[in-house]
Formats: sequence, C-alpha cells, structure tokens
Amino acid sequence: IREIVESDAITALKLILDMADESDNYPFTSEDYAMSIENQRSFINYMQSLDNCIFLGAFLEDELCGIIYLEGGRRHRTHHICNLGMGVKKKYWNNKVATKLMEKAMEFVYSNDHIAKIDLQVRTDNKYAIALYKRFGFEIEGKNKRALFINDYFYDYLNMGKVID
Repeated sequence: IREIVESDAITALKLILDMADESDNYPFTSEDYAMSIENQRSFINYMQSLDNCIFLGAFLEDELCGIIYLEGGRRHRTHHICNLGMGVKKKYWNNKVATKLMEKAMEFVYSNDHIAKIDLQVRTDNKYAIALYKRFGFEIEGKNKRALFINDYFYDYLNMGKVID
C-alpha cells in the first residue's frame, strides 16, 4: 500500500470506473462519474498538497486493486474533519485489502495533528463495510433516507463517524 501519485491518475480513474460498474455501493456509475484524467491528476495533486488529506492505493504486483482517501475540510472551522471514501475491486473482496487500506489510513490519522474526526457514508445494506468500519471504531451517527435510487429502488445511507483522540 502506497500513496497514489500523479503518474497513477489513469490507473486510479480506471479502477474507480470499474468499481462503480461492478457494485451498486457507490453513488455514481462510470457513465456519470464525470472525472477526466486531467481532473484526476488535479485531485491527486490537491490531496498531496494538504496536511489533512491522503490518497492511498493497494497494489498487488502492478495491479491497483483498491483505494482509500481521507479528504480534510477546506475551511478553518472544518479543517479537522476528514471524509473517508474507499473501494476494492470485486475480485479482491474478502482478501483483507480493505482492512489493510484502513490500517494504513489510520496510521496517517494518528500521526497527524490536524485530524480530529472522520466521517463516512455507507449503504445500510452493506453489512461487510459496516462491520469493517465498526472494527476500526466508527459509530453510527445517523441515517440519510432515500440517499440513492438504483434500479427503481431507494437505498438509505448510514452516516458513520470516528472521533480521533
């Protein structure tokens, strides 16, 4: 697991698009993600430029199989809060990739004096992700009803958070 760098932009974007199409756990499909390679490069550079952000990738040999990012607040009053997003390519599910990504992200958090809270959203029926987040100390803080509309059905999100002491 290592930090995603600008030269990974094409690979990272391809992974995100692939994951969006192989799972309904994301709030977008590859068709509506609307991120160009140049936008992806800019996002990577943006994440690297701030002290409250990190973008990590899990690589198996040369293949990017999962990502995690913590994006910190941009304003003074929210600089201490990070939003967490992650995903693992379906063929690598149940292989501890997500656990390893979370471990590395938490290492960053606990070595960072700027982060005091992490927030995330997860579908209420994504029991494996919810269990992972709970193992890392995240708690359910609320619910967004009808957060997603997929295949003529509404799905709710859980809002989960972790206070960093």
